[in-house]
Amino acid sequence: MDPNSNISRKDIKEALVRAALKDEAFRESLLANAKFAVERALGTTLPDRLKVVLLQETDDLMYIVLPKDFPDDTADLSDAELETIAGGFLSAETNPLSGQDPTL
Repeated sequence: MDPNSNISRKDIKEALVRAALKDEAFRESLLANAKFAVERALGTTLPDRLKVVLLQETDDLMYIVLPKDFPDDTADLSDAELETIAGGFLSAETNPLSGQDPTL
């Protein structure tokens, strides 16, 4: 991996997940030693201070991962956008999951 490349952390994570879904051996290596598997996939050594944690969801367990930084543009939200975020984004009118199984 070229240290000067413009590949985002999100892009890397998405590519690793896709690879793990396609390649059982890679998935098993991630489960056994995530950092080593990521280093091999990227062709580089990650800094010692960087920890790589792999979490695998199950039927009874869902993970929500917050980004390390939030975009600066959240400071410029309108009152309507703030209301949507604070109190209504899961309303029946705006929720893309409404009408689906509530146990999701």
